[in-house]
Amino acid sequence: MSSKYAVVLSALLFVFFSCSKPTQFPPKISEKVGIENVVLNKSFLPIQYSAFSDSAQKSDFGKELEKLFQDKKNYDERNSVFSLVELEQSWSNLQNQSKSFGIDDMKSWIEITGFMLEVTGNARYASELEETVYQSASLFTESEYREIEKQMTSWIFTKDVDHIYVNLYANATIKYEHSLKGAVEITQETDYPESGKITLKFKMEKKRYIELFIRIPEWAEGATVTEWRVKYVANPGEYCQVVRKWAEGDFVEINLPMEQMPKR
Repeated sequence: MSSKYAVVLSALLFVFFSCSKPTQFPPKISEKVGIENVVLNKSFLPIQYSAFSDSAQKSDFGKELEKLFQDKKNYDERNSVFSLVELEQSWSNLQNQSKSFGIDDMKSWIEITGFMLEVTGNARYASELEETVYQSASLFTESEYREIEKQMTSWIFTKDVDHIYVNLYANATIKYEHSLKGAVEITQETDYPESGKITLKFKMEKKRYIELFIRIPEWAEGATVTEWRVKYVANPGEYCQVVRKWAEGDFVEINLPMEQMPKR
């Protein structure tokens, strides 16, 4: 083989193995939205619907959570010791203990779970955030619950430029400046979890292209996502993607089969 072809072959092999090798520091799929850009128009859970209890046994998980945050720091600083596989395993090991968290541990849990959602784009982490906000109603006092609710607001929507992810169902509005200029507002209207109907309404200065990703709960077999009579694929445990140029007055309807929702 001539030296010329050997060089070309080596270059191709380098590209092939470089592309096939998992990225140690995967780019974030989306990122949480600043509290100044999201408005929670109505509580996740009306206070009269909750049953706060001071009797739940709380334990200290500070060391375990500190380890998770060290892993997050390693990611942020591109430290070679970072392993996403190990981080996901550590997170999974702690997940079943969340009902024993005190208020500070729970707030840390929300932050690290949100980070996992950002990095992986996996709907399981959004599902855990949803479970956290509802189970917290029976674990903490009213004032503590409101702290959690305020923190959770930043994760209702996450975004990557003009890719908007709907992670949690709540009466909330995201406001941001489109990458091609022009104000955009997307508002959720819903009685969830009392009903499974969610409507996303668009308000914008100019018609703009936006990719919308709507989380379908893992239990919601038969869920529908409809936009102008067009039904989109809505697989449980995944995000349903709706892509188009949106204009003032456009809306999307989501219907979830609430009879299938597990009891909390």
